[in-house]
Amino acid sequence: MDGKAWFIHPVAVVNYFPVKTRLWYEPLENPQRTYYNFYGFENPKNGAFGIVRSRKDKVNPKNIIPWAHAGLDIFADINTPCYACLDGEIVQYKNEGDNGYGNVLVLVVKGDDLRASRNEYALEFAKNGEIEQAKDFDINAQHFYLRYCHLSDKRADLKVGDMVKSGDLIGYTGDTGNARGCLNPHLHFEIAMKQTGNRSNVYDTQTNRLGFKINPAFFVKLQKINKSIQEEIRDLRELRIRK
Repeated sequence: MDGKAWFIHPVAVVNYFPVKTRLWYEPLENPQRTYYNFYGFENPKNGAFGIVRSRKDKVNPKNIIPWAHAGLDIFADINTPCYACLDGEIVQYKNEGDNGYGNVLVLVVKGDDLRASRNEYALEFAKNGEIEQAKDFDINAQHFYLRYCHLSDKRADLKVGDMVKSGDLIGYTGDTGNARGCLNPHLHFEIAMKQTGNRSNVYDTQTNRLGFKINPAFFVKLQKINKSIQEEIRDLRELRIRK
């Protein structure tokens, strides 16, 4: 030996491969689907995406016809805060009518961001008409539109053209439009390819109503339904309406 001391220094190995992160922020804190329908009856499939509802035929009331629901109804008492699910631009805030969705805020987001936010949801009501997406929905589109419907109001300082970040407060739930007086207060949430007018014209009437949209449950991570809370809110609203 030459009397010299030799030291071996450990080499740190750094992984430079990019790690995918989920950009998505839930539209409401602890989102759960509505357990009751408009009239307060138990019907959890009622707020799912697809031809999951039925109505009496106006021509022949004895006939029951299938009816489409083109979004996801997320339970929320009036004035619950709503959040931007992804980075994007506010492209609309307007009232779409008493027979429509009332106050609607629309956020345009990048296609890549939405695609990176998909979860592992499995259709819960497939036997009752729930579907994954409309036939003409293209998941590879450059942009998508997140539609927040039935709002009581937007955040006061927001205006069309403003940019928001994922998780920013953007508005508050309500019961405007055709949800007025409902016993299941909720955010009607849509993911669509267009800002408005998301309807097909090549299928039957109800299938057309689902046009250019995808089931939001594949992005919103739904929590277990809390029946007691939803029942309490239903009963309180019923008392107020009766007064």
